[in-house]
Amino acid sequence: MKLPDHKIQRQAVVIGGGMAGLLAARVLSDYFTHVSLIERDTYPADPVFRSGVPQGRHGHIVLVRGQELLDTFFPGFRTRILEQGAVLGDLLADNAIRYPSGWLPRVTSSFSAYACTRTLLEWQIRRDLQRTTDVQIIEGYEVTALHSRKKNRAIAGVEVRRRYTPKNDQDTTIKDIAADLVVDASGRDSRIMQWLETLGYEPPRETIVNGFVSYASRFYAPPPNREQTWQSMIIATDVPKTLRGGGILTVEGGRWLVMLIGRGKEYPPTDEDGFLAFARGMTDPALYEALQDAQPLSPAYGYRKNESRLRHFERLLRYPEGLLVVGDAVCALNPIYAQGLTLAALSALTLFDCLAQTHGELAGLAHRFQRQLARVNQTSWRVATSSDYSMLPPQEQPKAWQIRLLNSYLTGVTACLPFSAFTSKTFIAVANLAKPPVALLHPAIVSTVLTRSGRQLGEKYLSFARRQILNEHNGL
Repeated sequence: MKLPDHKIQRQAVVIGGGMAGLLAARVLSDYFTHVSLIERDTYPADPVFRSGVPQGRHGHIVLVRGQELLDTFFPGFRTRILEQGAVLGDLLADNAIRYPSGWLPRVTSSFSAYACTRTLLEWQIRRDLQRTTDVQIIEGYEVTALHSRKKNRAIAGVEVRRRYTPKNDQDTTIKDIAADLVVDASGRDSRIMQWLETLGYEPPRETIVNGFVSYASRFYAPPPNREQTWQSMIIATDVPKTLRGGGILTVEGGRWLVMLIGRGKEYPPTDEDGFLAFARGMTDPALYEALQDAQPLSPAYGYRKNESRLRHFERLLRYPEGLLVVGDAVCALNPIYAQGLTLAALSALTLFDCLAQTHGELAGLAHRFQRQLARVNQTSWRVATSSDYSMLPPQEQPKAWQIRLLNSYLTGVTACLPFSAFTSKTFIAVANLAKPPVALLHPAIVSTVLTRSGRQLGEKYLSFARRQILNEHNGL
């Protein structure tokens, strides 16, 4: 990342202090003399759960590409978070991963990644942001409206008020914060659609795919005398045979963060007996067996707000200058694929690239940014929704044979994972956004898929799949 030669006297406001907001603020601090981050919650002093991130009790994974970007935004980040207790391991050698076709080979993948709780990750990023920048963090306030200028053609700032709590229920003070640029990073519950309508703009179309995925998670102390050859375990669902999956992440303090995943309204229970019974019903008993002598450290918490939602800001013909939308406010994915945190980092990189391309000028930035971000989100959106579509009624599934073909090829790839170390290494790298999707069309992988899956795809259809993935790669 090449930094600008100097900053221009300008003010930027970021709405929302989660991952996307923190990283956007970090990028803006290179280009703006004043950056204010407005968070409706109050940050805890320690890396503990906060109500503003209701999914924070559940397992989160930063993919390899996301971890690389965190080290770019905050040099030395990996070292610092490992010092706080994050657990480092090789993606294949140190993790037991089971797909419907079997367990992946435990070989060195050439990619290492750390695991930790969402609370520790966000806490460390917040500390680094405050240590390395002059970003002003305004806690306990919420944005109630956008201010505009030039007859609503450009954003001029935000209106904020103190968030209601029993302690400040009498404080209704409204404050205005002027800004040359406003970035909405307020997540799935963003009010951007209403704000645009209030300013006289048509809100973007939305694409929603709901596979009715749900979670239940709790912490365990691992058995003290257990002979364990893995740091983390993941058991994928086997749709339609079984809608249950789950995982164990070894996080700071040597604790196990155990996640149960249900698809198609197969909701994991949060009571003691139900939690274990659900684990016993997975494709493989390994996770259930691992819990037999483990000691629960917390209650089990459930979470069901997991539909995938994509807002097509890039298609709007009319859009105000000085307004950017990032993170889950644009593209909120089913968390089963663990791409959300990495997409937040990629959106920050996209913001940096767009500002670098315009040398910090704001004219035309909004349209340019939303178009580039849409291309960045495209691959992750397709991965996250392809399997979820299979959970929908037939009349709601995509009819395009191209999509069905691409999904068939990827199904063929996953069927080969236990039997091909090279395919597994490549697949894991692509899943972690460390390699582009086109890597899955390596001749050795294509040959393996055709050999094991038969030649029903046909050369004609395989050629189409190749073009689709190449086009996707070229658009990134």
